[in-house]
Amino acid sequence: MKLRYMIDSILVDPKAAVPEYRPVGVWVQGPGPGLDIEMFYPNNSRGDIQDRREQAHWIINRLVESDALTIPDDFLEYHRQSRSPYDGVFSEQVETGEYPSVNACGLAVLQFLKIPA
Repeated sequence: MKLRYMIDSILVDPKAAVPEYRPVGVWVQGPGPGLDIEMFYPNNSRGDIQDRREQAHWIINRLVESDALTIPDDFLEYHRQSRSPYDGVFSEQVETGEYPSVNACGLAVLQFLKIPA
């Protein structure tokens, strides 16, 4: 199964001369059918991470409320390009066939990044 994912990072210190970003979550898109997308963030997150998690879940809510049946192939890229670097960044997309499911991929990437699930 081919999956695509990107890592969500937040800006550490908005006042720093050189921006530094910290990974806080991962978005994983499966091959479908339907709304085959999941966003993974730590369950016990607070502050900026919790805000980012809620924003990600609202994206899914808006898709459901608009009766979307599928998501476009460029869904991750659209969100990566629309993110303001003053707020954070998304990594380039990674395509993988290493994981059997969207859930397995998201949890593995969180663990790799040492972000508690």
